[in-house]
Order: sequence, then C-alpha cells, then structure tokens
Amino acid sequence: MVTTVTLQPPFEYYWWLIIIGIVLFIGAAFLFILAMMKLRKINPPERNSNLPPIRKPARASLTSIKDRYEKQLKDLINSYANKQVSKREGYQRLSILIRGFVTDATGINVANYTKAEIHGYGLKNLDSLMDEYYVPEFAEEERAKNKDFLLSCNRTLKVIKSWR
Repeated sequence: MVTTVTLQPPFEYYWWLIIIGIVLFIGAAFLFILAMMKLRKINPPERNSNLPPIRKPARASLTSIKDRYEKQLKDLINSYANKQVSKREGYQRLSILIRGFVTDATGINVANYTKAEIHGYGLKNLDSLMDEYYVPEFAEEERAKNKDFLLSCNRTLKVIKSWR
C-alpha cells in the first residue's frame, strides 16, 4: 500500500512571527519610554550646580522692584528723547538697568555673567534682550544705525512688567 504525504513548505506562516516580533518590540519600546518619562519626573534634571539658587521675592516686594525699574526706564527714554544720551550710551544704560532688575528680582548678581551662564538659569527673556543690546552697545556706530532704541526700551519694559 502506497501512501502519499504532502508536506508544507517550512515556515509557511513565518509572517505571523514577524508581526508578533514587531508588536512585542513596539510594546517594549513604549514601556521603556514611559519608564524613562516617569524617572525624569521623579528626578528632574538639575541645573548647573555651580550656579547660586534663584530666590523669589515677596509679591509686594516684586511689585515695588518693577515700579522702581519702570521709572528708571522711563527716565532713560526721556533722556534719549531730549538728546541727553547717545544711542550707544542709552543701550549701555539699558543693559545695566535690565541686569540690575534681574539681580534685584532673583537675588543673582548677573552684572558680569555671560550669555551662556544666564542661559543656564533659563532666563530666556534676558537672553533675547542681551542679543538685542549687544551690537549697539559694543559695535561701531555704522552697525547700530538700524537699531531702534525706543523699540528696545519697549521690549525691556514688557519683560519687566511680565516678570514673575
């Protein structure tokens, strides 16, 4: 008696194995990412440990600091409008003014800090103002011609008013 047997090719259903492998890999990757996110929330990345801590003044104190620097800024605008200070000197005073404000508002003496050090604190508003002031403050007059001092003063005023 002769018996015929038909054999199936090996791994005829191999594509199921590939799909199961892909699903398992995606699941493992998702769990890994979720675990990393939870660990970051538990242990947030630390700032540069060399930097002194930022202090938050009392609400009333911050309001008086803002008022004082707004008045100084308005006096500077009036001096510039009356041609008592040049554009370069105005930008230099503006830079000193905003750095003084940040020092009083945070307790960090940023007067001699570099942009990178200020960026380490996450003071992005001060970063952008420093970029705006740099050319007119230090470069020759030709390169500072297209800078608008009053616009810079208004941006500085917005930063002071919105400080928290």
